[in-house]
Amino acid sequence: MRYSVSAARAKGDGEVNARLAGSLRSSTSLPALLMAGLIAAAVTPIMSGGASAEDFAHNSGDWGSAANWTPATVPDGVEAVANFNHDAPDQGLGYTVLLTGGPYTVGTLNLNATSTSGGYRFSSGVLNFQASGQASINVQTNNFISDLDAGASFNFVSDTVVTVDAGAHFTADGVISGASLTKSGDGLLTLNGANTYTGGTNLYGGTLSLGNNAALGTGAVYANGGTTIDIQNGITINNDLIMYAGMNLNVGSGATGTYAGQISEFSDPTAIVKTGAGTLVLTNNGNSFSSGAIIDEGTIRVTADHALGTGPITLDGGTLQAGANLNLPNVSILFGAAGGTIDTNGFDVSTTASMGDNDTPSGTFTKTGAGTLTVDGYAGNNNYATATDVAQGTLKAATTNIFSANSAYTVASGATLDLNNFDQAIGSLAGAGAVTSGTGKLTTGGNNGSTVFSGVITGTNGLIKDGTGTFELSGTNALSGGTKVKAGTLLVSGSLASSAVTVDSGATLAGGGTVGSFDASGTVAPGNNAIGTLTVNGTAKFESGSTYAVELNSAGLSDLIDASGAATITNGAGLTVTNIGQSGLVAGTRYTVLEATSVSGTFTLVSDPQVSAFVSLSTTSDATHAYVDVTQTKSFGSAGLTPNQIATGAGLDSAASSALVSAVLGLPSDAAAQAAFDQLSGEVHASAKGMLLQDSHFLQDAVTARLRGAFGDSGKTASLPVMAYGEDGVQSVPADTDRFAVWSQGFGSWGGTDSDGNAAAFDRSTGGLLVGADGLAGDWRIGVVGGYSRTSFNADDRASSGDSDNYHLGLYGGTNWGAIAFRTGAAYTWHRISTSRSVAFQGFTDGLSADYDAATAQAFGELAYKTDAGPFAFEPFANLAYVNLHTDGFAEGGTAALTSGSSSSDATFTTLGVRASTDVTIGGVAATARGMFGWRHAFGDVTPLSTVAFAGGDDFTIAGAPIARDAMLVEAGFDVQLARNATLGLSYAGQFGPDAFDNGFKANLGIRF
Repeated sequence: MRYSVSAARAKGDGEVNARLAGSLRSSTSLPALLMAGLIAAAVTPIMSGGASAEDFAHNSGDWGSAANWTPATVPDGVEAVANFNHDAPDQGLGYTVLLTGGPYTVGTLNLNATSTSGGYRFSSGVLNFQASGQASINVQTNNFISDLDAGASFNFVSDTVVTVDAGAHFTADGVISGASLTKSGDGLLTLNGANTYTGGTNLYGGTLSLGNNAALGTGAVYANGGTTIDIQNGITINNDLIMYAGMNLNVGSGATGTYAGQISEFSDPTAIVKTGAGTLVLTNNGNSFSSGAIIDEGTIRVTADHALGTGPITLDGGTLQAGANLNLPNVSILFGAAGGTIDTNGFDVSTTASMGDNDTPSGTFTKTGAGTLTVDGYAGNNNYATATDVAQGTLKAATTNIFSANSAYTVASGATLDLNNFDQAIGSLAGAGAVTSGTGKLTTGGNNGSTVFSGVITGTNGLIKDGTGTFELSGTNALSGGTKVKAGTLLVSGSLASSAVTVDSGATLAGGGTVGSFDASGTVAPGNNAIGTLTVNGTAKFESGSTYAVELNSAGLSDLIDASGAATITNGAGLTVTNIGQSGLVAGTRYTVLEATSVSGTFTLVSDPQVSAFVSLSTTSDATHAYVDVTQTKSFGSAGLTPNQIATGAGLDSAASSALVSAVLGLPSDAAAQAAFDQLSGEVHASAKGMLLQDSHFLQDAVTARLRGAFGDSGKTASLPVMAYGEDGVQSVPADTDRFAVWSQGFGSWGGTDSDGNAAAFDRSTGGLLVGADGLAGDWRIGVVGGYSRTSFNADDRASSGDSDNYHLGLYGGTNWGAIAFRTGAAYTWHRISTSRSVAFQGFTDGLSADYDAATAQAFGELAYKTDAGPFAFEPFANLAYVNLHTDGFAEGGTAALTSGSSSSDATFTTLGVRASTDVTIGGVAATARGMFGWRHAFGDVTPLSTVAFAGGDDFTIAGAPIARDAMLVEAGFDVQLARNATLGLSYAGQFGPDAFDNGFKANLGIRF
């Protein structure tokens, strides 16, 4: 006969869906154990041929009543079969079957009801199980629960197979006596009685739950692979356990169960799996199973050295806990993906086990509990990559390199990692606990991770920092041996005051803490990405090829090495500088980067000494210091390209030290400086001057046009601006009319000047209204004019803009000497100017504004000669105007503010041209069409200048957008009669120069009283 095994590992408190499967076949052979009769020969119920089967009808609860059976015969005898095929009447409470008239005997008990909430309860008597082979109890699937209560008992006269199907549950609170018990099926069998059966227990499938110390009688337990023994809280099982192909031992959450019997295995060694969140206690020092244990959940507590047998222990989410001082045998401890815990629980535990990963390392091996876990064995055996957390107590080495070089170690506050005088290499070190190395040397960092250790390292043989990561020591360490920084960075923010540090090439010593001394072939960088001081309690030496990495800022602060011994700077030792401030370095600043009792040698500047377009660095030393000096090697003015840039740079050269000057010092190139100078120049103030000088013509043009109209010079036959009304309708009014006239002119204009390569392009728009009144004084026409206009302007390339409110007042007069006309006037304009501009370049931003006054005074005159040619009138003319502009001083607000004193500018404009007009009638209304073409020439201050200064600096002069020296003038328009005493004129006027233009429109209204 033979059988096959189908096994599955289960986790948690659920059932194990694994069983010994297959049928008995006489043509095959059983394992020797089966042949010896130690395990029952069959798992299916056996009935002798011809045995009667009675079906319980539950007319009453009495087993001994024939009325309860179909046919009406009480099953009582060897091989008798009792069937319970009907659901219990009370689905909630179940149905009690009384055995009081017994004892009764059956060969087979079939509980076939399909109840899912209540079953049968056997009570108050004895039921014997006897057959020629094996007796059987069969609990069908969906028979939710049936039980043997404490007042009844089962007596296994024959070996009895209890089959509990999946989903079914049979509980025996009463005593089971007699021969062997074989548990079959995937369901749950619970034994809560103090059983006395002596034939042993065979567990073929499902779960066997034990609720009594004597639940298994007096024999051994034989368990098939994948089955589960569940030990209830407070229960101790003393029966020996023989496993075939492993099994599960389950203790539920909050419970503690003990297996004190000897655990061994028959064949096919497969690990015991600890399931459930409770604690399983193993106490037998004679346990010999070699298959090992897997602790998936909860805890296995061990009170004897060999209680875990001789196989590997896999921690995969569970805990191995000491229940006594232990010396675990030479077995393996493996870490699953979930990691696990070893709890010394106040005891001392030593092990020669090798430790390794049983899965992709993603969890943590945690050492908890007071007491010491001492790891012994062969060096290099423990190569696991699972993280190690010494949370409590001590993790101690018993030989060299027994700790894992691949694991990231964390030592919590109050816990200890003890090298025990042996050299050890670990992946990395973190935490706040203690590391005691004695005469051993600790190597850390090989996993290339970055960690912080705030605890204390003690010992006399030093420390080695390996790997590319950063290892920060923030505690006060009592390490007296030498420390080697082999690779990566050792950042000392605490103290290594008694340790001499050696820094290999390619490695870095950093931090603002204290070291005993250092000898660097690599890099020394005080601070931690910030300015700091590295204190050295002894000597400091920079070997050839080493680097001192200095961080500094514009406030004059820098990294510092402060050594209480001598400092040696070997020829070829370099120094790099990084400005971590928000602005450029200030020329003339000296940074002390090394202090010692004596300094020999000077650093070679490795980084680019030219830190900006204007500043360079240099290194120097004296008897006790090493310095980095900041020197301005080029003036700001020399970086300029245009006259304005050069002037602005020169102005900054003389300015007081400020954030602005520091920012310009930090600009990386001449081109960047030139762009900054353009923004800083305040050019808009100069360009505004030119604009005001040039816009003076609006009043001149209005007065001249008024005088022409008053004397009838604007048309051939009609003088529109001054009208008389007679019997014959509209008539020309002679110049000597004594009539008083009022006129007005609205005007609007927009124009601009292109950049001349120095000043930026400048645009402006203006609009206003002029009102005048005049009358005759002999041969002269004398008048007064006043008005208001507003001008907006901007220089976009300089992020500058402004506006001006203009108030005008003037006198004018004119006369004719035959065909010759003379027109003249003088005017004064008050300007209220507001400007704003933005400055933004690397390391600096500012907003600047100013409000100030200006005034324009002008005098002008014109000679013209009028001649007619048919219906057309022509008037050649020559015009001369002188304009003087006075600008008050101003002081801008802002860090880059400019100040300026009052100043005056003047310009003279000459204009030669010809006007033409003709009278027309439109719909019976008299009108005059007119035009003008001319040339205007400007001289004097045609390039407007503004003299300004930065705070604490000298004056410098900036040129604005120039006035066009020569411009073509064009005008076209017409005048129409609105009423007998009112006229309206509309016209366009334009000026066009090589790099300038102006377009304007005017509307004139004249009224005669």
